[in-house]
Amino acid sequence: MALARVRGPGHPDQICDLIAASIVEEYLKRDPVSQLNVRASGGHGVVFVAGEVQSAADFDVAAVVRRVAAGSGVQSPIEPFIAFEPMAPAWAPPSGARDVTHVFGYATVETESRLPRAAHLAREAGRELEFRRTQDPDWFWLGSDYEVTVEDGGSKPSVVVRAEHLDSHDISSVRLRIAAVLRNRLGDAEWRVNPAGEELLAGLSARMGSSATASSVDQFGTSLPSNASGVGRHILHPLNAGAWIARRLARSLVSAGQGKAVLVNASWRPLESKPYQVRVRNERGADLSANADPSQFDLAALPESFRDTGLITAVVRAPFEQSAVLPWES
Repeated sequence: MALARVRGPGHPDQICDLIAASIVEEYLKRDPVSQLNVRASGGHGVVFVAGEVQSAADFDVAAVVRRVAAGSGVQSPIEPFIAFEPMAPAWAPPSGARDVTHVFGYATVETESRLPRAAHLAREAGRELEFRRTQDPDWFWLGSDYEVTVEDGGSKPSVVVRAEHLDSHDISSVRLRIAAVLRNRLGDAEWRVNPAGEELLAGLSARMGSSATASSVDQFGTSLPSNASGVGRHILHPLNAGAWIARRLARSLVSAGQGKAVLVNASWRPLESKPYQVRVRNERGADLSANADPSQFDLAALPESFRDTGLITAVVRAPFEQSAVLPWES
């Protein structure tokens, strides 16, 4: 059974991810060698941002928090609380991490996107809802706090949608309209829309959220082991660039016919830019590690296309935003 989940920009966890990612981006724009470990959490109008920072940049972090919250559909006032401490120089290598770090990259022939079908369908649903919310005036009632969960493994996928909405539309109308547009894009499925009833109180104004809570479900669309998300870290941290490289390799091997599904596992020791091991296997258990050039995983030699600071938020937004461009996905 494969499981995938996509959250809209107003989901409390997603807003916190976007806040942490945007703060990292702002630091990197002002000081490209900034080293960062930033977390955001909060709810009911309050956001706490804490972390460790080594950077020459200086700016109003609270202003970034308010800007991101407003851009994510939060209409009520947000009160940010910021607590940053200097990162110890010994813990801040130019590339790499202070801890042993493992990342996974997965690809499959199930879909053209090389994602498992559950992940592909969840993203299709998220992008459709975001398009309707932002581009279709007839969908003014749809809020930014929505979540789509897809289970795939039976005769047809099961889709559960929880979506914030205005009280101008009753629950029956909300269920019918969401199911109708998603059925057109996803095809036949077992549908449950707002199974708990009305969703009038949502987002950071009414619920709690935290950054870096993404699991393997969100990253890969299937049950794979995974460390915490790289949200809130600098680009050259293994949980960011390392995971991107692993996904690129898995995609390329599947496209080259090396398997119907490929799993890449790369591991880094503390403070090292090169992984100490890269393991690659396909769905038959065949060892494809000979296809992995260790130099491709050297974080200190990252391709320029992977160094764009905009990738930090693009990764967070890609599941629900069609325009997000990720170089390792092309």
